[in-house]
Formats: sequence, structure tokens, C-alpha cells
Amino acid sequence: MREITAWELINILKNNLNYILELSILQEPQLCVKPVHKFERAFADNGHFCMIYSEADDPEFMCASYNSSKFEEILQDYNLSKIIFHDASGDCESFYHNGSSEEPLKNKGQHFLLNIRHLTLRDKLIAYKYKKEEPYLKIIFEDFIERKIWRDCGIIGTFSQDYDFLIGYLAYYELAENIRDVAYIYVKKDSRGLDYAKVLLKYFKNKNIRENKISYYSYAENEASAKLAKSCGFLSCSKRYER
Repeated sequence: MREITAWELINILKNNLNYILELSILQEPQLCVKPVHKFERAFADNGHFCMIYSEADDPEFMCASYNSSKFEEILQDYNLSKIIFHDASGDCESFYHNGSSEEPLKNKGQHFLLNIRHLTLRDKLIAYKYKKEEPYLKIIFEDFIERKIWRDCGIIGTFSQDYDFLIGYLAYYELAENIRDVAYIYVKKDSRGLDYAKVLLKYFKNKNIRENKISYYSYAENEASAKLAKSCGFLSCSKRYER
């Protein structure tokens, strides 16, 4: 078995899978190109597809997600070692939304939410204030707001009525020219069950509808996460296998 470079792997996949979505390889920006096929077509024909990317918090590892066991067969056929890495095991579900109708933002039994907005550099203290309760927010803030490691990324936050504390947030980034993916959703423990996650996801979806983007929810690793995506009108597009 031999190890191969990212370039070699992508070329092999192009010749063996029906669809390849080439995404951000943080250490090799020349690989950040448009998808070979428009995103929705990758699922319309039930073709095998693979997405290649690297983790924002650990770019030393390159990852691949794929919707069938064919990826494993390719590695074996080419006598390649498994250079693909991910902490998760097994499979999870991926969803996408490409509709044209926006939805109102409501919480359970509450009026329309107005206290929701994009975080900016001025919100740095908020990110650091919650580093004990939600340490990942500090990392995401640095990558998505300060460094902007993707061309199009951001954090949407929902706040208390008087804006004195952050209730939850959704981080997103650009996968390809017309695709934005949900990177992370978090809601404070004492505020869960009040549809704040649903409000954040709908806000994200509405933003993409206005800006002619496809909303992608790539990592529903449990039933609750899948239920959230479905409740906001997202359609299942694959079971996502990871290694």
C-alpha cells in the first residue's frame, strides 16, 4: 500500500465517481474550485459522489465524505492506503434546501424574533466570555470572523431580548460557488426546546434564498439533528459515510 497526494486522490476520484464536489483544502488553496457538476445534480441521478475537504481546526488532516461504498473499493483497486481521516465513524445523513420561499422566524409561543444578527469583530468579547461553557465558539470566531479562512463564512447569533447575552449561534461557510454549508449549531442548555436552533437554521436558509445560494446541512449525526433539518424544509440527499 502506498500513500498519495491530494492531487492524485482527486484525479483518481474524477475518473471513478460520477460526481466530485471539490471543496476547501486549507493547505492547498489551488484545489478550491467549482464543483464538477452543479450540486443538486449530484443527487438527482443517484450517482456516487465524494466531497474532499480539510478541518478548520486541524488542517493537517484531509477528509472525504462519500455516499456509497464505492470510495472504499477505489482505494483498494488502486492499492492505496487510507489517508482520509475523520473522528466520526459509521454514517450520518446530509440534507440540502434549494427552495424559493422564505419562512417567518418564530419561537414556540413567542412573537417574531428580531434579536438575531451576524456576529462581527466587535463581538469578540462575547465569544471569549462563553469559552468555558462553549469553548468551540472561540475557535469558530477566530476562524470565521477574524481570519476568515473561507471566502464566504460567518456566524449568525440569536440574543436575549435586551441583547445582554448570546442564546445560540449557527456558523456557516462556502463549499463551492453556489453552496453554503452549516458548520455548527449551538444553543445554550437552559434555552433548548424553544426552537432557537430552528430559528437560526431558517434565518440561514432565508439568507441563502435571497442571495441565490443552496443551503447544505452536511452533518446530521443523530436523530435530533436530522429532525431539525427536516423541520426547516431540508431534503435528505445522502447517507454520509466517513473515515
